Amino acid sequence: MKEYVLETKEFSEGTEKREKEEGKKEICVCIMTEEEFEQTAEENRCKKEFLESFRHGVYCKAEIYLDCFTGVIRIPDKKRPEGKPEILGFYVRCGRIVFLDSSSHVRQFMKEIQREEISFQGGEPQILLKVFDSLIEEDVSWLQRFEERITDLEDILLEGTPRELPQILMRLRRECVKFHNFYLQFLDVAEELQGHFALLMSQEQKSEWNVFTNRLSRLHDYTESIRENLLQLHELYQAQVDIQQNEIMKVLTVVTTVFLPLSLLTGWYGMNFEGILLFGWKYGYPAVILFTVVTILLELGYFRKKGFLRHRKGAGSFEMEI
Repeated sequence: MKEYVLETKEFSEGTEKREKEEGKKEICVCIMTEEEFEQTAEENRCKKEFLESFRHGVYCKAEIYLDCFTGVIRIPDKKRPEGKPEILGFYVRCGRIVFLDSSSHVRQFMKEIQREEISFQGGEPQILLKVFDSLIEEDVSWLQRFEERITDLEDILLEGTPRELPQILMRLRRECVKFHNFYLQFLDVAEELQGHFALLMSQEQKSEWNVFTNRLSRLHDYTESIRENLLQLHELYQAQVDIQQNEIMKVLTVVTTVFLPLSLLTGWYGMNFEGILLFGWKYGYPAVILFTVVTILLELGYFRKKGFLRHRKGAGSFEMEI
């Protein structure tokens, strides 16, 4: 268990302006494991429900009680979004904040506070806000890199249709959905706590919480935009596949049409009737060969004139002859 004692300044709020400083207050911040928190002396309903949510909860949530409030934040791993999420739990009661951190988010944050000697003006709401803000500090740059991966896929798709592309798009979509749900749930938690702290915060702190919730909302909208881009990319892939299939069917149709007269001629001369044209003529076989070649050339010339022997690669792009 790691324990920190933070000194905070308490303010009272007037009708319009914040009044002068009234006093100072110490808040104990503890970073525990699940086992250490379970062995603490206090026993109450909110502690049991908090542990249950931390162990088995599948989404972010906050619970407000008469004498305390708790919450659980499930943070997708940016390095391996398909893996198990990191879980941050917080338990606040009587000037004491307990964090159950399955990663090292809070520990790193508290080390930065000690190193930079950051002071807090507002107690528990301000501390929680700073911790929450550190959880999404680098999310914009990560989402930008995520979007760049989609742009790279678009360039690949314009050059061809690799078979593994649907699997890649499905994996990216699942990763995006996890962060989309995370921001939405985290926003609900932040707004619930913001409403709970409304009477305890100064106007400046309220503005900071508004900035944080607006940032979460923008991140949620960003992931929504990425989801739409992935959907459009999948539709573009399907359109490319359809175009390729149409090209193949066009080639097969042309080949079938070219040899259809020859099939008719073969069936015709396969009949065992006397008096068939050219049947007893010594130049009959060369004549049939010449007729076949002329027929094929005429058909190819007709198809080329109609544009059936041209492969169109994209609208407004160049045409390549088959």
